[in-house]
Amino acid sequence: MHHRHLISPLLALLLVTAPVARAEPASLQSHPLGIWALPPQGKLLRWVLIYDLPASAKSGIYHIEVVARQRDKPVWTVYHLAHHIAITEAALQRSVVKPLQRGGVYPENFEHAYAAWQAENGGKGGEVCQTDVLQCLPAKLP
Repeated sequence: MHHRHLISPLLALLLVTAPVARAEPASLQSHPLGIWALPPQGKLLRWVLIYDLPASAKSGIYHIEVVARQRDKPVWTVYHLAHHIAITEAALQRSVVKPLQRGGVYPENFEHAYAAWQAENGGKGGEVCQTDVLQCLPAKLP
């Protein structure tokens, strides 16, 4: 009897119960465009745009804009989920799925929101997200 094609029950159990490894995305600094996908939500595609990547590397604080688009809508129908979020590198790294080559938007909304954030606390800046992007989105989305 040939047993080469039989898998022992213990090995089969290990294969079934082994955790699935999630590939970690590349370093945030390795993608100079600074556009990263977030996990989609149904037909809603979401991504972040990192502004001033070199400064973020020095400070450890990333300043991002979060945008989205319905999968079946034209590319110019973009929703701004957050004009500005200040977030730690670790929290942003946990949030992103993969780098993107497209998805930029005009920066005016970000620039106004970033200036307002900088003015908070007597010019010291406002809150910095330490969890993940999706948890730090404004409670009331447009």
